[in-house]
Amino acid sequence: MPKYDLPKCFGPYLRYAISTHFRNFEFFDERKRHRLFFLAEFKQADLTTAFQRKMTKARFYVEFGPSVASTRYVTLRTETAAVLDPAAFSIWNEYVSRVELSLPVKPSTPVFRKRQMIGRTGQGKRSPRAVLVGILDDGCPFAAAQFLEHTAQAGMTTRVRAIWDQNQGRQPVPVRDSAGNQCLFGQLLQDFNYGLEFQRASDAPGVPQRQIGLDEWIELHLAPAGSIDEDRCYADAGFTSLTGRLSHGAHVMDVLAGRVPTSSRIGPASDRRDPPSWLADTDPASSADLVFVQFPEGCIQDATGVWLKAYVLDGIQYILSHAEPNKTERVIVNLSYGPTTGPHDGTSELEAALTALVTEFNGTNGKPQLDIVLAAGNAYLSEGHVGFVRDNAQPDHIEWSWRLPPDNSVLCFSELWMKTADAGDVDVTLTSPSGVVYAPTAPLSSSSPVPPAGIDIPLVWGDDTMWRLQVEPTVVAPNIVAAEHGDWTIKVSGIPASAELHAYVARSDPNMGVVSGAKLSYFVDPTWERTRSAEAGCIRREGEFDKSGSLVRRDGTLNGIATAEDTNVHVAGGYILSNGRKSPYSSAGPARGGPRPLRRGPDFVLPGDDSYALSGVRAGVNRSGSVFRLTGTSAAAPQFAREVTDAIPPHPTRVPNSPTEIAKRGGGNLDAP
Repeated sequence: MPKYDLPKCFGPYLRYAISTHFRNFEFFDERKRHRLFFLAEFKQADLTTAFQRKMTKARFYVEFGPSVASTRYVTLRTETAAVLDPAAFSIWNEYVSRVELSLPVKPSTPVFRKRQMIGRTGQGKRSPRAVLVGILDDGCPFAAAQFLEHTAQAGMTTRVRAIWDQNQGRQPVPVRDSAGNQCLFGQLLQDFNYGLEFQRASDAPGVPQRQIGLDEWIELHLAPAGSIDEDRCYADAGFTSLTGRLSHGAHVMDVLAGRVPTSSRIGPASDRRDPPSWLADTDPASSADLVFVQFPEGCIQDATGVWLKAYVLDGIQYILSHAEPNKTERVIVNLSYGPTTGPHDGTSELEAALTALVTEFNGTNGKPQLDIVLAAGNAYLSEGHVGFVRDNAQPDHIEWSWRLPPDNSVLCFSELWMKTADAGDVDVTLTSPSGVVYAPTAPLSSSSPVPPAGIDIPLVWGDDTMWRLQVEPTVVAPNIVAAEHGDWTIKVSGIPASAELHAYVARSDPNMGVVSGAKLSYFVDPTWERTRSAEAGCIRREGEFDKSGSLVRRDGTLNGIATAEDTNVHVAGGYILSNGRKSPYSSAGPARGGPRPLRRGPDFVLPGDDSYALSGVRAGVNRSGSVFRLTGTSAAAPQFAREVTDAIPPHPTRVPNSPTEIAKRGGGNLDAP
């Protein structure tokens, strides 16, 4: 078969989608004119109109999301032909620097114009606040007691100003108001053109098919005794993430903006054995307005995080659309998701877009100051990072194992990164447990049978060259050719002296609340396992077993979108209250060397666990009055976001003074807010 001469701007996962004819993307339907969802980086900020004009002339549909002024980053949707037909390739090459598929793929209606952001400044019953808190997550219990406010003048109102449910295909809920008039709950977004938004305020009475807001929806679900029937409130609205007892978003939202701060949940600092006080606080975060972006269900089911790009950029813009010009002074956004893959040097497409956002929204010219808080990640012990620097005494090749578990139901990716100046003569191969060798191959121009594994041809991204490797699911099922499970061998040869190589495994174990049969794949250094692991298992330093000498490393495991060193992009790790050490799972720096300032580690670490035996932080569930423990830096990030919201200057303890400890704990331990 002939090979595609794909545009250089096409990202590695878009290339994979093309090579499989979109076989692994559940939302792609070849029978319809469905379009794909991308985050695109243009060569200049003003080229989108010219790009759209040329694509339309070539008979390809293109629809943009709202653009961020003065930046080159924009989300767009187009049909599959626009990335399959060679007639479009020259247009991509002319205008676009990078374009990457944001999974999963979803359809939308063609509109031939660049969309403008709609200002969403309606307050409902609450007066404007100087601080706005945004959360991008899964599960928003807007009727829970800790997010309600009662006043003599306004009655009961939720602090949740708006929810954007990004699930495509959702329709507004027909409902009758207290007067018996037919109304709708939830409305389509005219600027983003997918999902539904739910505003706090209702339309004025008498409007045909008027929209009712979150406050009125809650009032329609009051029990006879005056309490809220939370089960029916969420079920009638179709919020599936809230049907169970627990959700990731409910916990994050309570830690960040609930009435009870984390310091009241963990016992006094003098003796953590004492019970929590559960005392409410009056800090700004406990009364701030909230805007929640609900990620699509299909995205939450995909643990790789490669879908985050376009959904996150759109989500933050949606949050910013609620800022009151010259009134909203600060917007704090928490994102407790992230990939384990990427260049890890601050140059990934989404990282660059986040940098552009905080640069644009810097508190001047009537715009609010934007702060974005990210979780450091939980990959420290996941054996997902290989690091190697060749010295003159070493051979020019290395190899290690990529262990694929049996009955794994999902596709597994890994990435290998080197500086382009060192990558010219490098060869990469992937060998199955039975000995089948796969070499880099460009996507084919047909929907021929998909091989069980493969390596894309090396892609040049700035100063870096990247190889993307994939292995199909290993589960044995009808009509599926399962890939082999076991140890796949990755071999890299032709490495020049002093060259540096890094490899990362894409996370595949399920996100919270997902039951998928997916399992985590990971790297193994078989030589180290044979020669050093027994000895290393007897050496324990700073609460962890020795890993020195292995190709598989724990450092450099930061969240793949948390490696840029930006003043207003913050990264939080976790530590153990009982001994002050970093939580075992909390990812560490440093970032890879690149064109941007090197991030040495998280900004700070915050309480993540009571002890080795009692892990996690207590916070709310989907219903009022209960808590559960969430383990991971997902719980550290909203604590730090609360500190940022309250504008409390950090006063760290156990400040590290060695590069190794700075990579693990950044500036030190922060007390719980």
